[in-house]
Amino acid sequence: MANESQVLSLQVEQRGRTLTYEVYGGLVLVGSGSHCDVRLLPEDAAPQQLQIELRGSEVHVRSLAPEHDCRIAGAPFAYGVLPAGAELTLGQATLRIALTQRHDRKQRGGADGWPPAVRVLGFAGIALGLYFVLQEQPQANLLEQTVDHPSLFGAPLTECSVAAGGEPEFHASRLIREAHIKGERAPFFPRDGVAAVPRFEEAASCFERLGRTAEAKMASRAASTLRAALSDELHVRHVRLERYLSIKKYDAAQREVHVLQDFLDRQDGPYAQWLAAVQRELNTRFASAKKKG
Repeated sequence: MANESQVLSLQVEQRGRTLTYEVYGGLVLVGSGSHCDVRLLPEDAAPQQLQIELRGSEVHVRSLAPEHDCRIAGAPFAYGVLPAGAELTLGQATLRIALTQRHDRKQRGGADGWPPAVRVLGFAGIALGLYFVLQEQPQANLLEQTVDHPSLFGAPLTECSVAAGGEPEFHASRLIREAHIKGERAPFFPRDGVAAVPRFEEAASCFERLGRTAEAKMASRAASTLRAALSDELHVRHVRLERYLSIKKYDAAQREVHVLQDFLDRQDGPYAQWLAAVQRELNTRFASAKKKG
C-alpha cells in the first residue's frame, strides 16, 4: 500500500496541451474512458490503457491494452518498475511520472519539532491572523457552492448547409459517416457525442431534401436519442459531483470534474469557470483529504 505522504505527479502532453495531475497514494488508471483518473484521446489510448501503482518508493506500470503501444525511449514497455526520469509514449501522448515526498514538519529543536523562538513567533502570528479573520465576513466555501449546468444543445438543425456548387448527397453521406464515428466514441469521449448530434440533424435535413425519407428518419432518430442520453448523463455527472463534494470524496470529485469539462470541451461561461475553480481548489485540498471507500 502506498504511503499517504507520497505524491505521484503525472504530466501529460497531447496535441499541444499539457495537463498535470497529482495523486496521493493508491492506484491510477490511465485511458480514454470517462472513468479514468488521467484521460487521453481515443486515438492514443484504449478505454483502460495503463494501471500505475505506487509501491513503497517504486512506481509500477502495467499496460492493460496491448493493441496500443506503450513505449519508453522507443522500446516497448508492458509491465515493470518505471525507471527514474523515464517518459512513457502512447501514440502522440507523452506521460512523465515523478514521485515526491511530503516533508514532515518535525525538525531539530523543541519537543514538537520547532525551535522555541520560532514557536513563540508562530503563535503570535496565528493570534494576529485570527484577529483579522474575525473582523471579516466569513466567505462561502467554494466546494459548497454550485452552478446550474447549461444545456448541451440548442435548437435542432433543420437546414442542409451545402456549400455553393456542392453535392447534397456527398455532403449528407459525409455528415452521417462522421456522426456515426463520433457517436460510437461518446461513452469514452463525451465531447465527440456532443459533436455528433448536429451532424445527425443536418444529415437528416439533407436526406429529406434528397427525398430519402427512410434515411432522414433514421438520422433524426439517432440525433434525438443521443441528445437525450448525453443530456441525462451530464445531469447525472453534475449531481454526482455535488454529492462527492458534500461528503469530501475529493479523489472521486476530481474524476467527475474531468468528465464534465470534457462534455463542455472549449465552452466558456459561468459553469465552465466554476468547474475550473473547483478543479484548482481540489488540487490544493486533495492532499489532506482522507480517502473513503
